[in-house]
Amino acid sequence: MRKNKIKNIIYVSLITFIGTFLTQCDKEETPLIEPNQRSIFTSEMDFDNKVNVNQDIDFGDASPGVISRTWTFPENVVDIDGADNDVTSNKKIVKAFFNTPGKYNVTLNQTFKGEVFADGKGTGSNVADTTIVVSVLSAVNLGITANLLNDDGTLGAPLVIADNAENEVTASKKVRFSYIAEGEPDTFDWTFNGATPETFDGFDVDVDVTYRSLGVHDLNFIASRNRPAGADTIFVKNLIKVVPSTEPVTLDAVNERDGKIGLEFSRDMDAATTNPNDFTVSLENGGMNIPVTISEVTVDTANPNVVLITLNETVYRDDVVKIAYNPGALATTDQVQATAIPETIVGFERIENIFDTQSNIDHSFENSNNSNWVYAGWLDWNTFTSNVTSTQAKSGTNSIYLELDGNLSTGAGKGMVLAGKTNTGDDYTFSAEAGIDYEIGVWTYLVDRGNPAPTFTPDVRLYWFPDTDWSVGPNPGFTPDFNVGEWVYTSVFVKFNETGEKTLTIRGWNEFNNSSLKFYMDDLTLRKVNLRP
Repeated sequence: MRKNKIKNIIYVSLITFIGTFLTQCDKEETPLIEPNQRSIFTSEMDFDNKVNVNQDIDFGDASPGVISRTWTFPENVVDIDGADNDVTSNKKIVKAFFNTPGKYNVTLNQTFKGEVFADGKGTGSNVADTTIVVSVLSAVNLGITANLLNDDGTLGAPLVIADNAENEVTASKKVRFSYIAEGEPDTFDWTFNGATPETFDGFDVDVDVTYRSLGVHDLNFIASRNRPAGADTIFVKNLIKVVPSTEPVTLDAVNERDGKIGLEFSRDMDAATTNPNDFTVSLENGGMNIPVTISEVTVDTANPNVVLITLNETVYRDDVVKIAYNPGALATTDQVQATAIPETIVGFERIENIFDTQSNIDHSFENSNNSNWVYAGWLDWNTFTSNVTSTQAKSGTNSIYLELDGNLSTGAGKGMVLAGKTNTGDDYTFSAEAGIDYEIGVWTYLVDRGNPAPTFTPDVRLYWFPDTDWSVGPNPGFTPDFNVGEWVYTSVFVKFNETGEKTLTIRGWNEFNNSSLKFYMDDLTLRKVNLRP
């Protein structure tokens, strides 16, 4: 039996007792009429009644007009503080310790003096029954596994998870880490020393990383939950030993990095082998060439697989920048020479995606089903079908397939308006600031352009509400030369007139096309950008 403990109980709802107060001419007062109003609380009601195993929840009945009450708890699960009976209680406040993980129903049966009122309405009875669902969580407990990944993406040999295992991984090769977790943690933080990415904080059970840095590296993984508090940490010392590779070094990406050009290679590069004279660069904005020179070439100390090209001009998002490498001394830290880089356009994919950080939009369609993307209700814009599918994806496993009907007669419809909804039916939203330049983009895979009229270009436009810009351009426009059968990125630059939460609508136009327009969409993006002044 547990001893009584003093615990402050925070009442999370204010109860207004409504009575009738009559004042006669001689100022005599009639007694206050007591209502029969159901009012029940728990000490964890603001946190979905979740509690750690062997911890307690207070259950309270503050209902006026109650004649009798009976709390009923699950058998062999609860220790009611200060009582010999651990199944039922008639007290107004009951402190119960839950000793077994799981979901349990706690019920309260109340008898009132008169008809019970709940939510401002009469129930027609003087008896009320209430069920409270309690989730009892076990301690957070983690386990991890790791496998080499073959070049074709299939799972390779398992690694030994132990201190000083020094599993050999060839530089530029991938490893897949996977976890199992008990106790419903909701925050996950990986640190992969010597790899890219170096950190990862998503919910993904499987995480693929590329080891680039020669040497022996540790691994750290923390999973936690905020309420009820719990965490577990796995730290493995000297888990991975990255050894030199004889394979060619590859250029994985060319992106803007804080106004510079970043060449992202498949493994770490030797800073002593960089030479500005081995590179050529050009810069254009609005159709005008801007003279530019390379002032410095360095290796990024934080990401040693990245060679940074510093220009005498800042690189802005609306610039068209091209870079080329003529084979010189550039080599990896394991002394493999870099091969020629033909003239390549600098991308801007590293900029933070607002849809990732300030939005609940499932912008990559990974967690969507067809009920999350629905007709938005515009008249004549419902001649389409949509399907979340794994048939074709730019990243992850899912995208959305869209087919806009061919419109053979006037008034037969214009195309599509698609709105995103949460699983509870609320609009997807994102946050944006007024007066700031943004880029809104999407990846599209065209299957069939159809047979549009010669003067008509089917297109997609991304609108937002409130304060949308109806003049926003096609994104994309399916011109005759639009690439078929491959993923193409398109974007437009926009500004928002108001700061706040906004919804997103995808509008597709196919009015003057006597055949269906068919395409996939994936990886919606919204990024703050710096445009050339």
